[in-house]
Amino acid sequence: MKKALLLLLLAVPLTAHLQNTTAKKRADAPVTLVCKLIDAPPNAMNIFIYEKIGLASREVARGQRQEDGSYVATLPGGEPRVYYVGFNDAQLAPIILGKEKNITLWANAQHMEKGRTVGSDINRAYESLRNQAEQLRAQGDEIRNAQRTARMMQDANGMRTTREQLKALNEAKANFVAEMKKTQPLLWRSATLLVWPDDVSENPTPASEVDFYAREFFSYANLSDPAYNEVPEVFDAFQNYVALLQQLGATANQVKNGLQTHLAKFVSGSSAHRRAFGGAIKGLQAANHPELLTFVQGYIETFKSKDLGDVAALEAEMRRTSTFTPGMYVPDLVGATPKGDTLALSKLKGKYVLIDFWASWCGPCRRENPNVVALYKKYKDKGFDVFGVSLDRDRDAWLRAIEQDGLTWHHISDLQGWRSEHAALYSVNSIPQTILIDPQGRIIQRNLRGEQLAEKLREIFGD
Repeated sequence: MKKALLLLLLAVPLTAHLQNTTAKKRADAPVTLVCKLIDAPPNAMNIFIYEKIGLASREVARGQRQEDGSYVATLPGGEPRVYYVGFNDAQLAPIILGKEKNITLWANAQHMEKGRTVGSDINRAYESLRNQAEQLRAQGDEIRNAQRTARMMQDANGMRTTREQLKALNEAKANFVAEMKKTQPLLWRSATLLVWPDDVSENPTPASEVDFYAREFFSYANLSDPAYNEVPEVFDAFQNYVALLQQLGATANQVKNGLQTHLAKFVSGSSAHRRAFGGAIKGLQAANHPELLTFVQGYIETFKSKDLGDVAALEAEMRRTSTFTPGMYVPDLVGATPKGDTLALSKLKGKYVLIDFWASWCGPCRRENPNVVALYKKYKDKGFDVFGVSLDRDRDAWLRAIEQDGLTWHHISDLQGWRSEHAALYSVNSIPQTILIDPQGRIIQRNLRGEQLAEKLREIFGD
């Protein structure tokens, strides 16, 4: 599909653009990248070069394995930009490619991010920049930890010492960014995102620290500068932002509001905006944050018209996990009833509904049925209903179980057993499983049974 899309784009009649592109290609000789890797997978015949934007990874070239075990890739020259090299899009070595014609990358295949280059001044500078930033961040972590210990121990001298150390570190960070701006104009914006200022207020509290870092984390960077569209560290910075606020004990609303404030500084839909949004989602995902869904939905809405595969992947993941997430709307279930009619779960909108995945052959399901029958009789006149979804294959067995257990509520089945499309839609791989939904079709809780189900229904309907 990607190849077809590329051909379609090439077919667009933009003569002047194509002429300019052709002239540029003549001026920019190809770039050859040689990858010399330790512990490379023995059967891996190719290594891949990716461009990463937001949560998307686009393959731009691949290198073939040579007789000596190295991998050689060639790609068109052009303006220098950051690419990522690896056997998959998870373990990657960042590398700048474009102007320099021959570059060698040395790395351990299990730690690609620590790779080093030969024959590339710009990559040596890039590696040095990232190493310096990592050292400054590590110093900050160490001093802040010491400061928290001093605060907890009510050590006034320790608080003064760590404050002075953070002041000196802030000066070092500012000098680092200024030096990069002067000596590495291609890279200095990366530096503005890999370090951040520290709180040097006289008597910081946990609450004041959260406020400071939520507000000042990006102080070295001008996020509205369109040049940040070419800076991949935007992604890392927003991921680090979430991690730091979580470490400091920020509330869900503080994280949400901080992200929204800083994301609003970008041009909506730009590459920088996409990277920032993606980094935020990765950070929220790592923290199992309650606002993750809000930002996933925002990413999908913002970039759906420019899907690079990331939007489709997020939508698929949302569909897969939606039936596990309280507050999410459940997908509709439509199937054949015992009478041979068709019934949709959506027809029960306006009621509290227990979706009950079961089967006639399932002992635990049958043992739970009397409890559900009693609760159904108790609350059905107050707006409670049950929607049974059977994983039977034998129609007669299904119908007998309904009659024997007195299951007088709604039922559907596609009689496909574990191949049931209904079960797949709700990621059901064991039974019994239940999902209690509200009158709007949103999940209240999954897998309520026995006394837990009775307690939840008492909470909703009273005794």
